[in-house]
Amino acid sequence: MKTLLIYSTFVMLFFMTACSSSKTATETIGEVTRKVESKDLTVTVHSANPLRMKQVVLTSEYDLRIKNDSAFAYLPYFGVAYSAPYGSSEGGIKFAEPMNDYAITPNKKSNGWDIHFKIRSKEDVYEIFMNIFNNGSSLFSVTSQKRDMISFSGEIKR
Repeated sequence: MKTLLIYSTFVMLFFMTACSSSKTATETIGEVTRKVESKDLTVTVHSANPLRMKQVVLTSEYDLRIKNDSAFAYLPYFGVAYSAPYGSSEGGIKFAEPMNDYAITPNKKSNGWDIHFKIRSKEDVYEIFMNIFNNGSSLFSVTSQKRDMISFSGEIKR
């Protein structure tokens, strides 16, 4: 009898969890869609993949934010730089500039969006290719004129 009670409790908890996760998935897709279409999203970065190095898991908070027609980046950089700004003691990829050539399209598998834009800052010109998925995860790469390409993975901040 005790085994039957434990088993039935487990089955009931399983079904309650399964039903609530499908609702959460639908809510997540709607929330991600709204953020992408309104150009108001922040991608919190968890790891960096430099072109000539192994993946680096990040322990500090870094992000890329899109707000209306501008992009804001506070990202680390690992890799080869062809030239560095004179007198600069800061590394990484940092900008707060208007976006140029912004384009957004649903991806081919219909599970998210592809976003592409360019940034002209005083230090460099950046080209960003983003893949944002319905579950809120994101992959994006940053191509620069003065550095090797680097890619990042993270998720949309809720």
